Amino acid sequence: MRNWKQSRELYVNNHLSQQLANPERRLNALKVIERIFKVKYPQPLLDENIFSNISKVYLLKLYECLKEKPLTGAEKSVFNGLYKFAK
Repeated sequence: MRNWKQSRELYVNNHLSQQLANPERRLNALKVIERIFKVKYPQPLLDENIFSNISKVYLLKLYECLKEKPLTGAEKSVFNGLYKFAK
């Protein structure tokens, strides 16, 4: 499995290659996700095996707790994409 940085790179490249009306919406959500993790709990960004060590459901809940607000659709989509490209 890939780490966060590798999955992120594949996700961003794939996202930019598609003809989307608002590609910046999910890319901005990715930036927000990374900023919250960096400030409050950077371990997921540093763990070389994050996607095999932590389930998507758990990581979503962790992020939601750190954010202290419900996840947006764009944030959920980013997590789905990161796990997809982690394989």
